[in-house]
Amino acid sequence: MPAPLKRGDQIMLAAPARFVQPEDVVLAKETIEKAGFKAVIPSGLEARDGQFGGTDSHRAGIINQGFADPHIRAIWAMRGGYGSARILPFLNAEIYQADPTWIIGFSDITAMHGWADHLGVGALHAPVANTYASTDSVHARGMWDRLREPSNTQGIPVVGGNLSVLYSLLGTPYFPTPEGCWLLIEDLDEYLYHIDRMFLAFKLAGVFDRIHGLLVGTFSDLHDNTRAHGQSHDNPFGRNLKQMVAEHVPASKEVRWDVPVGHGTLNMPVVLGAALDG
Repeated sequence: MPAPLKRGDQIMLAAPARFVQPEDVVLAKETIEKAGFKAVIPSGLEARDGQFGGTDSHRAGIINQGFADPHIRAIWAMRGGYGSARILPFLNAEIYQADPTWIIGFSDITAMHGWADHLGVGALHAPVANTYASTDSVHARGMWDRLREPSNTQGIPVVGGNLSVLYSLLGTPYFPTPEGCWLLIEDLDEYLYHIDRMFLAFKLAGVFDRIHGLLVGTFSDLHDNTRAHGQSHDNPFGRNLKQMVAEHVPASKEVRWDVPVGHGTLNMPVVLGAALDG
């Protein structure tokens, strides 16, 4: 596990996926300082390449800069979207493993969490900077508490994050090691049959056979193939989330529903690689 943070420690902002706006950087800096830490704004943070925060090598270079600086104890992703997986081949694993830095975020940042898990290092599944203000106040404050406290390594560890991103990592070195772990999943803005396709892939790949159990977070704004969701004909999938889980996850595996993690107001911080609290 990365070392717990102390008051005054440096937290660097980064944009591993989508580009950021100057006003969002100002707000994130204020948030970090209000929590008792020092914000580091790297040169080039506001770069843009299409929808990305600069080229893949540029975004990775900023992350590697944070890994290499012994004074920077955490890297907080500004936002998700898409793009984090593209930088994984450029990240410096040797420097990161020598002195692990907290990687903080969720959604698309799941790709970086999988990369960290591949290297045997924990990370923090928590709001990105751009969703912090809209996060439940208890969960928002809890993020800083999790960073300050020693992680609970006694018990069943948690891996996972965003289902769509995890699905994209199947068959790569960056899919988190699920053996004996809780697998945390959440998602946003997906069609029901897309969810089923991803569950099926996990099943066929043997992922569900290898986990201890499933932690189901929030699945927000799901769609169906119906007129109500903008389709020209009604062709409902015919299964809801609980039915899909029942069909694909072995009955012997424990499933916990309504875990307050996801793209809504509730986004409880979870230390990946550590035991679940509560």
